[in-house]
Amino acid sequence: MGRKGVSMKDEIIKKLLDVKWNLVIMAAFCFLFAVYMYVTPVEGGLGMFMITPHNGLAGLLEMLPWIGIFLGAATFIASFVSKSTWVLGWTEPVLGALMFVAGFWELFFPYDIAVFSLTYAFVGIFLAFYVMFIALEMDRKGVGHWFMTLVLAAAIWAVSFFNMMNFAGEGASVALSCLELFLAGWGFVYGALVLSGVAPQKGSCPFRRAKKAKAVA
Repeated sequence: MGRKGVSMKDEIIKKLLDVKWNLVIMAAFCFLFAVYMYVTPVEGGLGMFMITPHNGLAGLLEMLPWIGIFLGAATFIASFVSKSTWVLGWTEPVLGALMFVAGFWELFFPYDIAVFSLTYAFVGIFLAFYVMFIALEMDRKGVGHWFMTLVLAAAIWAVSFFNMMNFAGEGASVALSCLELFLAGWGFVYGALVLSGVAPQKGSCPFRRAKKAKAVA
């Protein structure tokens, strides 16, 4: 009975270590922040929830540095925790480090990010690149429907482009920004489902222990 319990515990730990936690974190952020942004009134005020920023879109812009720092640190650490393949090798932790540095830089060396549509359009472009890299990793490993994931990345690019143009004012920009996050969230969910448990490239990182993962056809 004791051995069976230990074996089950080891199996659970193994499955948890196989999860692509960085993609899970990105997916959770995209969905939750899309909802949070949607219920934040453009003109400011309390909105539907007390936790929405009182200054509206300016408050959402002020959150970006902290979001970059948190997501960057969390996804960077998660990349090393997971025993599964990295997204295009070292590209994955580099993206996490890039988010952290960008957030830190903006926090202590601020520049003008007053234009909501332009700022969140660039956020969408970054997310589109991330989803595109996931698609390329799927193709490299021969798993999942990489082309559909690439189409999803292209859709995020298109939405980000329209957001950058700011055709219909702040209200429409909020809706487009939410759509960017929502589409990216599904890309991260699919990436996490497909890439979790896929063996990393041999010798891709000297700091990661070799693992036994599901075979890739």
